[in-house]
Amino acid sequence: MAKNIKEMLEKKLAENSIRHAEAQQEADFDAGRQYIKLNLELIDPNPYQPRSTFAPDEIQTLAASIKESGLLQPVSVRQVNDRYQLIAGERRYRAHQLLNKSAIDAIIIPVSDEEMGVLALTENIDREDLYDYEIGKALRKIETLFPNKKKLAESIGLNRQDMYRYFAYEELPSEIIERLDLNPALLSRTAAVSLKRVLKEYESPKLSSLLREGWDLLEQGLLEQTKLADWIIDQLHKKPSSPQQKKPDPSLIKEISLAGKKVGYLSKNSRQLVVKLNAVLFDDEQTDKLQSYIQKIIEGEV
Repeated sequence: MAKNIKEMLEKKLAENSIRHAEAQQEADFDAGRQYIKLNLELIDPNPYQPRSTFAPDEIQTLAASIKESGLLQPVSVRQVNDRYQLIAGERRYRAHQLLNKSAIDAIIIPVSDEEMGVLALTENIDREDLYDYEIGKALRKIETLFPNKKKLAESIGLNRQDMYRYFAYEELPSEIIERLDLNPALLSRTAAVSLKRVLKEYESPKLSSLLREGWDLLEQGLLEQTKLADWIIDQLHKKPSSPQQKKPDPSLIKEISLAGKKVGYLSKNSRQLVVKLNAVLFDDEQTDKLQSYIQKIIEGEV
């Protein structure tokens, strides 16, 4: 899904690497100061990091690998006064913290805010298959580094038309954004554009409830994301049901929160009960405990 933008960002990263390599040949360049063992306490997170959470099991797996084989690739940082900001390598940094290490191998790279934002997005796309929604969030995060969307598109080699598809998410209702935060795979940028168009072109008191009902079907795998917009239009054009016809069973939705932040929800109708939780909150052991507890509820033991 992210293949095209990944290739474009990798090209940008390669261009930056060439510039940094050329800098090493300058007379006043001190190579000894560029590769260092850096105290973890002096490192701050990347302010343009597109991800706010990291799966605990991934960090644990990486920490185990580092403990056994060592760090194969140093983190990259830039110096800001007497401290350092991560450019790439936050998982490696967190793994070192988990191992209670005091320092980490690092390379200092002089980059601008614009380059730093693009490089942060590059590493995330390079290391895992980001969904369109996640890329859209990351682009919005670094948008302020550029005078306009045109300059942002030019900096990563993305045409403006595709750029605006990624920005379609920001015009969707907050409830949909919250549910996308929990499951970003549900809506591609193309489907987001179609949904945005429907919400703009149609004015109906039924629109919000239809969007919620359609999204429930999407999450349950009963509706394809490419057909969501058309499904809403079809429902808007349907004639009112006669008194003899059974009305659709509405879903009851309850939010699940942790420390005041939404981390999931419970959806229930006459056919099924669906619980959605943010996966990063659970490691394998906690997942097993949750499954066991649900089984006990079903068997009437609690």
